[in-house]
Amino acid sequence: MGSAPKWLVGDRLSTILHIGDGPLAYGLSEQGHDVTIVGDDVSQVRNDEVAYVRAHPEWLPFTSNSFDAVIAPQLNTSPSVLAQYARVLVPPGYPSTMSRHHDDALPCVPTLRAITGDTSSATPSPDVFMASGLFEDAETREFNEWQDLDLPTLMQFAEQTRAPDVPLDRLASVHHLWQEYSQASGSLRLRHETTCVRAKVVKSALASEPDPPDAILLSLE
Repeated sequence: MGSAPKWLVGDRLSTILHIGDGPLAYGLSEQGHDVTIVGDDVSQVRNDEVAYVRAHPEWLPFTSNSFDAVIAPQLNTSPSVLAQYARVLVPPGYPSTMSRHHDDALPCVPTLRAITGDTSSATPSPDVFMASGLFEDAETREFNEWQDLDLPTLMQFAEQTRAPDVPLDRLASVHHLWQEYSQASGSLRLRHETTCVRAKVVKSALASEPDPPDAILLSLE
C-alpha cells in the first residue's frame, strides 16, 4: 500500500466503510484498519478479517456516526447516497473517492489486465461533494507510485484486482505471465497513477433521520 490510501483515511487506524468489493478494502485491512464492505452485489466472503454487508448505498443499515471514513471508488452522485455517507460518518470524517490506472506502457500490464479484468474508473470530480452542501471544500491529490511484485505478491495483487465477473481459476494464467516477464529481474514493476478526492463532512447540514436497523453481516454458511 502506498501513499494514496494513507491520504484517503488519515494517519490513524480507522473504522472504514468501503463501498463495493475492491482491492483497496483488503489493503486497508492488512494495515490494521477495521473495514466493512457494503454493496447490493456483495455475494462472497473473500477475507475473514473484513466484514461484508449486502445493502444499497441509498439506505445504509448502520447507525449514525459509525465510521471514520467512507471510501467509494465508484462514486454515486445521488443526493440521497451522499446524505447516507454523511450520516454514518463520525465528524470530522471523510467521504472519499479515487481512480487508479496502471501504466499500460509497461509490457506486462495489458496481459495482466486481460487476465483480471478492467477495474479502472473515471477520474473523480471534487464538485460532486461541494454541490451536495454536506461537505467542506474538497481536496484533491495525485500520486504516481511504483510497486515491485514477486510471484506471491503478484498473485495476491491479481486476486485483489480481479473484476467480480472474472472466475477465480483464470488467475492460473498469472503464473505464465510471471515466467514471461520476470526472467531478467526476478520481479515485476507496476506504476500506479492515482487521483484521490476527499472532503470533511458537515454534520450540521444533514437533515435528522431515524437510524435504520442494525446491519446483518453476509454469511455463506
